[in-house]
Amino acid sequence: MSVINSLIVKAKRYIATLQPQQCIALLVALSTLVAWRITYVQHGWVNDDSLLYFEVARLLADGQWQAAYKLFPWLLYPAMLALGHIGSGLDIHTTAQVINIVLFSLFSWGFALLILQAGGTLRTMWWGGLLLLSTQYIVGDILGMLLRDEGFWACLTWALLFMLRYMQRGKLPDAYYFQMAIIVAMLFRLEAIVYFILPLSILVHQAQPLRQRLRKSVHAISIPLCGGLLIGAAVTIGIVEVAHLGRLQEIIYLLKQGFIERLQFIENKADLIGNQALGHHLANYGNFAMWSLLVLITLNKTLKVAGWPVLLGLIAGKKAWGHIHHQARQLFSLQLIVGFATSLLIIINAFVLSSRYVIASGIVMLVVSAFCVEYLYKKATIWGKRSLLLVLIGILFANLYDFGKIDLDRLAVEYFKTINTRQQPVLYDTENARFYAHQPFLDRIPSSEFVESLLENGKISDYDYLMISIADDHEDYEQSVKRRLSTNFEHIQTLYGWKKKTKVLIYRKRMTKIAG
Repeated sequence: MSVINSLIVKAKRYIATLQPQQCIALLVALSTLVAWRITYVQHGWVNDDSLLYFEVARLLADGQWQAAYKLFPWLLYPAMLALGHIGSGLDIHTTAQVINIVLFSLFSWGFALLILQAGGTLRTMWWGGLLLLSTQYIVGDILGMLLRDEGFWACLTWALLFMLRYMQRGKLPDAYYFQMAIIVAMLFRLEAIVYFILPLSILVHQAQPLRQRLRKSVHAISIPLCGGLLIGAAVTIGIVEVAHLGRLQEIIYLLKQGFIERLQFIENKADLIGNQALGHHLANYGNFAMWSLLVLITLNKTLKVAGWPVLLGLIAGKKAWGHIHHQARQLFSLQLIVGFATSLLIIINAFVLSSRYVIASGIVMLVVSAFCVEYLYKKATIWGKRSLLLVLIGILFANLYDFGKIDLDRLAVEYFKTINTRQQPVLYDTENARFYAHQPFLDRIPSSEFVESLLENGKISDYDYLMISIADDHEDYEQSVKRRLSTNFEHIQTLYGWKKKTKVLIYRKRMTKIAG
């Protein structure tokens, strides 16, 4: 323990000699190193969504703009990949890794500045940085996936920073910086449009006259206000068609009829719960049960997204809420409300809610938790302080450790390289495997659907080797495929994924006998 104490003392002394800008730069540099390490331990693994962005980027780099737009109409992130690929000469995958690290570094920079702007000290900033880098989901899981989310996090965090500065200083450029940051965040993820509501937090500031607060709020939404009026006028007089608005059509559809359709869908689910689960005497509570479930699922995902250390810190150190600048408290409160409402709308609209969609709330929870943990650290005993540091540093190192996770698609591709020495045709049934094997993109068609179609039209006989992926709960599909392939193909190997929950069946075409 004396070694740990010595390291802590040396770290404190070194940090104490640094200027504030140097501390911020050091935290950003540390975040960059963590992002690089997380990228390294992925060993080239790619998320299924990443493959879509890669293909769109390839089309853009080849000048096939219409094909790219048709495949995925929200082009900022793929365009960044394409420009990076063309400008650097790196392949699109490597370009995505570099851009991922850069975007996370920008996010960390904005995150550090946001803590300081909210009234935190440099020590608060360091606690925030440690909490962020030790998040098991945001850093441990999502950071390595090469998604557009990191760009959304960065832009949203800088937007919060500019909004807070505008609330505190009243300088007009900050209002426009806020709006530009939200617009760019929208180009990463469309749901960022809801955060144009944040200037309403200005109205809560009672120290200023109502007219001044209204004027400041209008300035902070002037760009989307003018843009919305111009687009609305253009659509009304027929200059622009709704079909040309890209993914903005989703918002228009949701407002016009989509939301009503989803409410009816939920109503039908509620009737099902009332009649079949609750029974005759409680059937009237079907709606209550359904909405309670949706709210509780959203709340559960929101509270868990930043990790249990953050949640415990928020609960145990709740008195630190008063240490945050009062205008920051107003802004953060509204952001959490808007974030929760947005997550609830997503689960209503799609009837699924990935934890990725609640990270916007998680960012604010991390900022507030930095104040809470600093408060708790000051109040804790020496053993409490050591335990807190060890827990967070332990989670950070767990995020950075290479557990050697099995990438079953890559394993299958490598296996085929060892047995298919004559370069005979191989069927790769997943998009990831086709990517690793440098084969054409097939629009992420599900594995079972792809194999079934080839079995139906007989084209499966065009291949000499087959890769058949089997999920944990697809036993019926496995038996069906084995039976239908047994005539012309022989099963030569089975490759297993993590804890044998998934597997890949390897088949080879049977040798045909030549009549004498």
